[in-house]
Amino acid sequence: MTKYIIQILLSVIFLAISSIASWYEGSEILEDHWEWENTAHFSHMFNGEVTNTNDISQLDYFVYSAKIKPTFPFIMIISLLYLIILIGKIVLRNKHGFNIFLTILGCLLLLPCLFLFNSPTTGGKVFTLTFGLTGLMCLLFSLGSYLKKLKD
Repeated sequence: MTKYIIQILLSVIFLAISSIASWYEGSEILEDHWEWENTAHFSHMFNGEVTNTNDISQLDYFVYSAKIKPTFPFIMIISLLYLIILIGKIVLRNKHGFNIFLTILGCLLLLPCLFLFNSPTTGGKVFTLTFGLTGLMCLLFSLGSYLKKLKD
């Protein structure tokens, strides 16, 4: 159990640091007025038209960071996925339940690929690849474990 606690703590630390760094980098949206129309999706949803910096939502900082500077958002997503899978492994102790969990997670991770597939930005391409590969890895691991169980 100690090895899981250490992994959870490290994952949470990476998640926290990368989230703060993403939020900080994303604050550059306040100076990029030309990006407000295409990037401030949450602000448009909450406030309608964005006319000044006070209308920008904090959530749009993360969208901007993921779109323009995807390094820290990438680390944030990977550490969050690792944390989710680790908690799933701890909670679902039997292999059958964990395989179902991985199958559902894999399918859910493939969904964002549909929305980001034709993205012209670097961040869109990075996240299409990230979600696609991690989704496929979850599905393949689950399938491999299922086939191994059938073989035994």
